[in-house]
Amino acid sequence: MLSRLKHERMIGMVKIRSRISRGLLTAALAGAVCFQGHAQTITLPGYFVELVVGGLTFPTQHCFVGPGEILVGEKNSGIVKRIVNGAIVGNALDLAVANNSERGLLGIVAHPNVSTNGYVYIFYSKADVDGGTWIDNRVERFTYNGQTLAFDSLIFSIPFDASQQNGPYHDGGMLAFGPDGKLYVTSGDLNRGRFGNPRIEQNTGSSSSAGTGAIYRLNDDGSVPADNPFAWHGDPRVQKICVYGVRNSYGIAFDSITSSLWFTENGPDKFDEINLATLGMNSGWLKIMGPDDREATYAENNFTAYDAEDLIMLQGAVYRDPKFSYYHPNGITDLAFANSIKYDPTVRGNLFVGDVNSSWLYYFVMNQSRDEFVLSGALADKVADDLNERALTAVGSDWGMIVDIGMGPDGYLYTVSFSSGKIHRIRPALDETAPTTIMLVRGNFVSGSLPDVHFSDDLRYVGSRGITFSTQDPPLQIQFEANAVTATTNELQFHLEASVSSVNLQQTIELFNWSTGLYETVDVRSATVSDATVDVAVTANAARFIRAGDALMRAKVSYKAVGPVSVGQWQARIDRATWHVRVQ
Repeated sequence: MLSRLKHERMIGMVKIRSRISRGLLTAALAGAVCFQGHAQTITLPGYFVELVVGGLTFPTQHCFVGPGEILVGEKNSGIVKRIVNGAIVGNALDLAVANNSERGLLGIVAHPNVSTNGYVYIFYSKADVDGGTWIDNRVERFTYNGQTLAFDSLIFSIPFDASQQNGPYHDGGMLAFGPDGKLYVTSGDLNRGRFGNPRIEQNTGSSSSAGTGAIYRLNDDGSVPADNPFAWHGDPRVQKICVYGVRNSYGIAFDSITSSLWFTENGPDKFDEINLATLGMNSGWLKIMGPDDREATYAENNFTAYDAEDLIMLQGAVYRDPKFSYYHPNGITDLAFANSIKYDPTVRGNLFVGDVNSSWLYYFVMNQSRDEFVLSGALADKVADDLNERALTAVGSDWGMIVDIGMGPDGYLYTVSFSSGKIHRIRPALDETAPTTIMLVRGNFVSGSLPDVHFSDDLRYVGSRGITFSTQDPPLQIQFEANAVTATTNELQFHLEASVSSVNLQQTIELFNWSTGLYETVDVRSATVSDATVDVAVTANAARFIRAGDALMRAKVSYKAVGPVSVGQWQARIDRATWHVRVQ
């Protein structure tokens, strides 16, 4: 969101570009011209960055339409590139876009059921030809046939309005589907709603709508959900709003654990924000940026320190301070939660955020209730007041101008760099893989299912002892299978978290050796009546436990009595059974 370079300084080994605020993608486009590409760094121990694809021209948002298949929009050309297994294989669509300043092809998202209905949604600035006169900002629905996108219907529009400003800054454009199945659309204010032309969305008037400056919540056909917070309002533009008072936003994400909506907001010369939304939230623009008690003043609010009680509060609206702010705007963009088994429990569920000014990647640890960040010291006030405090939230540098972060179907976080034209993904050096099949070889099924063994979460797969015809056979035996991400590795680990219902039971772990065609015992110990974790690590010839070709892994966990048991029909409870395979 910065338009021209003011100064550069070094914090540690990271170069900071600090600029005067104007427009997010305007600054990104200007900065991309002089961006010097460097290798991305990440300081989270045990993680690395992997290039997925390069050769894109000012890419914005991306979406997956199948395993290894990505569609990504390019801002200025209006082209949607099709990427398959890391290679650009063609154009799925070419739209005519107004591309001056922050206009262009800005957002793309696949319908949750894209595999069956083929629906893909695109936010773009419509024109008759590329670079032509702006007609409107719109969301259209297209149908994907596996190679190209065909127009289906108009979903949403912010048209030219002769009575108001029409940009070209603050266009927003990010799209997302929520856990509720609704389509969420971000839009900046297009410079509308100043005090001389007051509007609801900018908290400057109570009777007229700007038609923009909000996050919109729509049914997948563009109609207004009956449970929208302002569905009662007489203006159909307001009926579509779920969050208003938004200056500009190019970041939206849903926490898959809580289903909560988080978004970023770009300030003028003060305060970029990370927000936790509620339906009906008033984010405060243009009167308030940053925490209310910081009394921020700037040109757009006539250098006046407004308070929350000065806002235009629609019936049912609520003001909320940001969960974190950067006093000096860093052009904060998209955000995403690392809610995947691929990420270690210490990282899993935490938030990654990008920007366009510093080329940094930011990281926030969530609290237990997932409604605040874990902050201390200089950041306990929820504000990074200077570059040194900003650095406390950074975990990587030289990322270019990140405009999109999202979780791929493979469980990794993907980032899009506007300036370098590349898509990367963040991977662990020890890649965790959950079983794809579970089979009770001996014994009786009691309860649970395959997903119950993926995480340490007190959801369990439970089996009880069965009948055997040999004292050598364990009366309870469970087999797991999974496919590793590689068949060549120098380290493999099998992790088991389990408990039993009686004392004097023995637990045995075996891994299948594909070289010999036999199971190999790797751990034998007494089972415990409370959850206990076993980590079996193999560093010598680890690849023998991974089948060449499909990288299949197989493990068996067995239980048998080795003394008097307290219950006849004893049980074993598996809370977690996963593999780690080293890929770097």
